[in-house]
Amino acid sequence: MTRPWSLRGRLVRRVVLGACAAWLAGVALAATVISHEMSELMDDSLEASARLSLSLYRGAGQVGTLAPGDSAIRIIDEGVAVTDAPWAPVTADGGQDLPGWRVFRLADPAGDLVVEVGHTTAWRRDELRESLTWLVGLMLPVLLAAPLAIRGAVGSALRPATRFADELRRRSAQDLSPVATPDLPIELDPIPQALNGYLDTIRARIDAERQFATNAAHELRTPIAAASGQAQLIAAGLADDAAAGRLAGALSRMGHLVERLLQLSRAEAGAMGAGPCDLIRVARMVIDDIGQPVMFDDGEMTQAPVAVDPDALALILRNLLRNAVDHGTGDLRVLISAGPALTVSNAVGPGAAFRHATFDKGAGSQGAGLGLAIVTRMAAAHGIAVRYAMTDTRARVTLDFGPGPGADA
Repeated sequence: MTRPWSLRGRLVRRVVLGACAAWLAGVALAATVISHEMSELMDDSLEASARLSLSLYRGAGQVGTLAPGDSAIRIIDEGVAVTDAPWAPVTADGGQDLPGWRVFRLADPAGDLVVEVGHTTAWRRDELRESLTWLVGLMLPVLLAAPLAIRGAVGSALRPATRFADELRRRSAQDLSPVATPDLPIELDPIPQALNGYLDTIRARIDAERQFATNAAHELRTPIAAASGQAQLIAAGLADDAAAGRLAGALSRMGHLVERLLQLSRAEAGAMGAGPCDLIRVARMVIDDIGQPVMFDDGEMTQAPVAVDPDALALILRNLLRNAVDHGTGDLRVLISAGPALTVSNAVGPGAAFRHATFDKGAGSQGAGLGLAIVTRMAAAHGIAVRYAMTDTRARVTLDFGPGPGADA
């Protein structure tokens, strides 16, 4: 199981790590710059000391006792060292690095006088270390305060999302109204939009189920009442000879309606396989089963494999043929063509029209108004394209299955 994690904690950690990395990079860059600048400054100091010492010695002709320390001066007058230093004599003017020392040599162009001034490398390193220590010391409080500041900033930025989550948590399970879109950032704005779309779908499905239940109850009420009335007359001994037939007819209509409701439920649930099956064979079986005269044309094909469950295909064809028989005027035809495709056509009277809505049926119809609704839902569940065409004298419904299994691409 995936362990729960906190978005705020993850953001804080990553931003703090990024800030620390940036801080370390800044310190490293500052140390490099400070080291370079301090080296130049110390070299300038050595050069200034050398010029000053040369000027003073030339004017006074002598130099006092120099105490040993982090710096030293060597003065050479006409090849004789007036003061000595702990490094080997230097032969070229300018700044040079010697073991343990940084030395600057300056020769007097007007005479045979040389001055060498030096700082110990350890002293220069200590000065640099002290400067960097102060730099880090001054910047460290900023780094230590960064996690608190970042945590507060991230928490403030996520507050609209947490308020939105709290509102959803307090929301009743029966409340399917659209959620109010809070002031979420654009990265999170798709969440309430997707949620509202999901709620719209659920609300539409619930409304459809309620409407379906209402219509089903309405449609069942008539045959149940008729059957109940006839049964009461028979029980009381008041029924005529045709009462039993009327009772059987009412029960038959009720059974037919229940069967259509179950078919619609199966179509909406999609509780069938994926095939394949032979379209020609299934069509012949359904035509034989309905017991009505049908002109069948298989397009001179011996087989027409389609990727559809045979029970689902039989259910679709049976509803199309039953709809054509109940609402047409005869001349029922079934044509199978390349594709494969199957077309059901029949003659119709004036004013005929396809009725696709659930429980939508014409005046005087004895059907349940579910045939085309079952066809539409079942075909959509199995990827079958359905085309309806109506003229003044003929109705056509075409099922397009596309390339069958094993067809050439």
